[in-house]
This record gives sequence, structure tokens and C-alpha cells, in this order.
Amino acid sequence: MIKRVKATKVGDVFEVKISDTQKKYMQYIASDLTQLNSDVLRIFKHIYQINETPTLEEIVKDDVDYYTHGDSRFGIKMEAWTLYGNIDDVGDYSNVWFKSKQDYTDEKNINDWHIWKIGGEHIHADLKKTKELKAYLGLVCPYTSILYRIKTGHEKGIFSKYE
Repeated sequence: MIKRVKATKVGDVFEVKISDTQKKYMQYIASDLTQLNSDVLRIFKHIYQINETPTLEEIVKDDVDYYTHGDSRFGIKMEAWTLYGNIDDVGDYSNVWFKSKQDYTDEKNINDWHIWKIGGEHIHADLKKTKELKAYLGLVCPYTSILYRIKTGHEKGIFSKYE
């Protein structure tokens, strides 16, 4: 039987088990209409012991490890993470930039990048500009890739070259 999952909403915080003894948290902070209306997730740095129960306020005050696009609801459905709670504080993401490359197999072409802010227009840029802005990869990631990066700290496969 298919597991039914309620719709997720901006402010939702998710608990992600990264080992038998540790966990991390992430939060759904916005929907990006310019990137398939996907959920924008901020992943927090702090690693908690599995038996710790931090407050939502403590979690969202943590430093951000990175931002990514994905489907928070599908991650729940596939039991990759669980809903921990909801809080209005989604942080200030007005200076968060994303990047996307036309052809990820062409490593030598540094001029085929586009950058954008959540809901903003895509702007042509080169690799140097994306590094200056500390732009995050703007791919809409499957839950498996999000889970892999949370657990390992690195992108999966060919995309690891462009972190």
C-alpha cells in the first residue's frame, strides 16, 4: 500500500537520521517558481546525537551547511526523513545564489553557467562569478541525492566536481 503524506509547508523542519547514533536537521524555506516550483531546503551543520531533542528555535539558529532544491514531501514518503515541526523563522535567504550549468559533462567550458536567486531571473555567468557569489548547485535533487550529501558532505557523481 502506498503511504499517504500530508503536504509540507514553508517552515517545516525535518529530522534526518545520518547513522544509528546521529542525526541532522533541514528546513523547507521557500518554493522556487523558477526551478520547477521545487522546495528550497536549508540543511543545518550541527550533528546531534540520536537521543537529543533540540527545540525548533535552537535548530534554526544553527549555521547553514548548504541550500538545495528538492521535494520534501517525497522524502517523507520514502522515509528518508521525518517531519519534526514547523516554525515561522526561515532565515534571510535574500543573498542565497544558485547555479546551473548547460552541460555538466563539459568541464572545460566555464562560460555556460546561469545563476539566480529564489524566484529570480536566471542570469548568464561564468564559473569565476559563481565562485565569488558562493552559488549553490540549483539542481532539483531527488531525495536520495539530498540524503547522500547530508550523510557524506559531498554531491553524488559528476555533480561533485561543481560543489
